[in-house]
Amino acid sequence: MAASAKLVNPNAEIVAKAQSLLVNVSAARGLQSVLKSNLGPRGTLKMLVGGAGQIKLTKDGAVLLKEMQIMHPTATLIARTATAQDEITGDGTTSVVLLTGEMLKCAERYVGEGMHPRVIAEGYDLARDRALEVLDDMSIAIDANNPERELLQSVARTALRTKLQPKIADLMTEAVVDAVLTVREPPSEDGGAPQVDLHMVEVMTMEHKLGADSRFVRGLVLDHASRHPDMPKRLTNCHVLTCNVSLEYEKSEVASGFYYSDAAQREKLIESERKFTDDKVRQVIEFKRKVCSDGKSFVLINQKGIDPLSLDMLAKEGIFAARRAKRRNMERIALACGGTAVNCFDDLEEDCLGHAGLVYEVNLGEENYTFIDEVKNPKSCTLLLKGPNKHTIEQIKDAVRDGLRAVAGVLEDGKVVPGGGAFEVAAHTELVDNFTKTAAASGKKKFGIISFADALLVVPKVLAENAGLDVQEAIVNVQDARTRLNGAAVGLDLDTGEATDTAALGVWDNYRVKKQYLHLSTVLATQLLLVDEVMKAGRQMGKGPAAAPEDEYMG
Repeated sequence: MAASAKLVNPNAEIVAKAQSLLVNVSAARGLQSVLKSNLGPRGTLKMLVGGAGQIKLTKDGAVLLKEMQIMHPTATLIARTATAQDEITGDGTTSVVLLTGEMLKCAERYVGEGMHPRVIAEGYDLARDRALEVLDDMSIAIDANNPERELLQSVARTALRTKLQPKIADLMTEAVVDAVLTVREPPSEDGGAPQVDLHMVEVMTMEHKLGADSRFVRGLVLDHASRHPDMPKRLTNCHVLTCNVSLEYEKSEVASGFYYSDAAQREKLIESERKFTDDKVRQVIEFKRKVCSDGKSFVLINQKGIDPLSLDMLAKEGIFAARRAKRRNMERIALACGGTAVNCFDDLEEDCLGHAGLVYEVNLGEENYTFIDEVKNPKSCTLLLKGPNKHTIEQIKDAVRDGLRAVAGVLEDGKVVPGGGAFEVAAHTELVDNFTKTAAASGKKKFGIISFADALLVVPKVLAENAGLDVQEAIVNVQDARTRLNGAAVGLDLDTGEATDTAALGVWDNYRVKKQYLHLSTVLATQLLLVDEVMKAGRQMGKGPAAAPEDEYMG
């Protein structure tokens, strides 16, 4: 085959047959060795340093694979697949890399003994399908419309503790669950799973105080504030009006000019321009006087500009006004506080107003923030992340993103799976003790099924290794306990190394993460197994056919 490719392109670089499998396995194992120390709550951190000296501390597999510069083509393929897992489910990136590397490693032994890779690939497909059935049997259904808060907290805690210090992870657990429950949609009439739009959770960062000061805000935090020194800095029991109306001089949309012959005409022109803007401000002031009584206050948030004279008029009336708000904030304010945004002040009604229990301003150096808090029925909220430096904030931000996806995934799936390696040990036992004895697993495919089962144990093995435990003893303890308890779901206690009921400890995994990582790892490992030649033939892939030499068209 190599000779045939050389006939087509004498300059081709070719890695053939067993060598190509060796190249793929070594790349997968190399990537596996980089990420394996980060798995689980006892995993270590990696420090990424950029070309300009930027520092990032992380143990999130998705962040590492996106930030690392990977040159090997096979390792790049695995990294892309693993980051796809993160984009789909929000977690499981490191597990995909570990399982893919281990499946190739287990298959290498049989291929080296002369077995065709296609046979092993068929065994992998059969084993994956059976493992998915085990996953469905082990999964525990929950009421997605009225879930137990403690269960959601356990899911969030399991996800966050693999990426953050326990103290900060436990603090953010409450915040993440509150955020997801705030933005989830009410149950559908047909009894389907509730949908959760995580875009409605604003993640705001402040380089201020400590990571432990991060919190959930039942409302919004805007990264801008009032622009007048006399405006109130703290208001309670507020009516909130969001608008997209210019309260400043506007340039005409077409090229035009105003001509006057004397100073009186000029003054008249200026007065009419000012009057046009002042009339709009007076409409707001009159509306405020109409709706505000008994200690109520008024907040105006405008997407367009407000000029200094208009700000002064509003400040004298005790109105808090913020200008040039971002469009995404305008949409979220209406969802958080209620009311509707207006484009004109001519027909203002009380129905247009939202309501907030507390609105206040915070100044941090040159940065100004407005907090809209204590709203009644918000459909949008904010996670306020604090930290003393940028890399601490980024680490918390990456972890919170995964925590949000984990809790939202549980609500949408309506299922959870016991964690701590419980599923992997159960699937291994089922595949080796039962499935290999069935008619579907007869013949040489059995070796592929056994390889898949052995590869699954890489997750509990690495969890035990990162916790400083004896790997073989820990795995045997779990397998023996499972046999002793007649197949009950037991996992690994990383504190003691003993088998335990991880569900009782509140260690839960996402159903969709487990399901997706089984699919992705099997497909990727199977494709890499079936590669019998790696060719670097010189043509740029994806850029169309190379131009023919000029002499073909000469003469």
